[in-house]
Amino acid sequence: MFQSLGGGLLGSLAQAAVIAGTLLLLLAVVALGAFAYRQVLGDGVEWPGEGDPESEDDSVSRGDSGDEWEYY
Repeated sequence: MFQSLGGGLLGSLAQAAVIAGTLLLLLAVVALGAFAYRQVLGDGVEWPGEGDPESEDDSVSRGDSGDEWEYY
């Protein structure tokens, strides 16, 4: 009697683990697809040197005395 109860419980836990793993895999595939879609559209990673040349501010400014950096 207890063997059938334990086997059924173990089987249910195994099925729940398989379903959870499947959902995680599906979410990972969707996230990868969304990342690839953003890269193709051009809204993805923007490198520091690829900004608008007119809006770039290459000037150096002095920080306050309490700042960690002397120049910004």
